[in-house]
Amino acid sequence: MLHIGAAGRNAMPTAHSWCSCGRDLKAFGHHQVARLTDDHTRHRTTCPLLGQGKEAA
Repeated sequence: MLHIGAAGRNAMPTAHSWCSCGRDLKAFGHHQVARLTDDHTRHRTTCPLLGQGKEAA
């Protein structure tokens, strides 16, 4: 799952990416959130649980 939040105008965005495989990453700020979003998308294609037929990310 990926959760992105920003609590209003001029707020610093935050993101939290986690998966049942044990992945648990957080990011703060525009650039880090953008990087984590891209990384989360990549993780969805490479997660070891997807090969086992389980839902991941």
